[in-house]
Amino acid sequence: MAWILSASAIFLLGILNTRQGDHLRPEKRLLSISCIVLLALAWNLRAHLPNTNFDNFIDLSFHFFGASLLVAMFGFWSAITLLFIVALVGIFLFNGDLVETTRHYMLVGVIPALFASIVIKISERFFPKHLFVLIMGNGYLAAFLSTFATGIVIYLLQQILNINSLGSNDPLGWFLGLLILSFMEGSLSGMLLAILLVYRPHWVSTYQEEEYMNA
Repeated sequence: MAWILSASAIFLLGILNTRQGDHLRPEKRLLSISCIVLLALAWNLRAHLPNTNFDNFIDLSFHFFGASLLVAMFGFWSAITLLFIVALVGIFLFNGDLVETTRHYMLVGVIPALFASIVIKISERFFPKHLFVLIMGNGYLAAFLSTFATGIVIYLLQQILNINSLGSNDPLGWFLGLLILSFMEGSLSGMLLAILLVYRPHWVSTYQEEEYMNA
């Protein structure tokens, strides 16, 4: 019940903060729907690590989370609003478990989106306004660090709650798997952001042409 209440409260807070959100603009509605569908599918296309315990808090597996990329495209509040719908479509419709859906939303959506938002703000504040820096900071670095930091948070929660999982049975293997997973997330997010900036720069809210082209 705590997962459901927490996720619902954050989703409602997201709605309140995105009543004029970037994802609600008429020219981005179709994009928002496409992101929801594609990301819901991506959450269900995963390759599990060998000897993975499927009773894990969140199982460590290779798949694209996409929270960081949504933050770069739409902003933090819009991203967590969309991620709630992604969780409903990608998790609840497949297994009908509302607790698992909201838990997945919090741990794979909200927490990495929060870390990604922090990294993006730091990157925009302290790094030069250059397109390559934007791709590396808002794409690769934000996704890598947010995934890695989220994994550490999940591991600590597993230890605090004394959950018998892969994280507690093999800390070194879990850490190395997380490192690879973070690298994959960063690489995919950086690549996709670069493609968007080349072909559809108006889809990326963190990109301001007058700032980066005149720098």
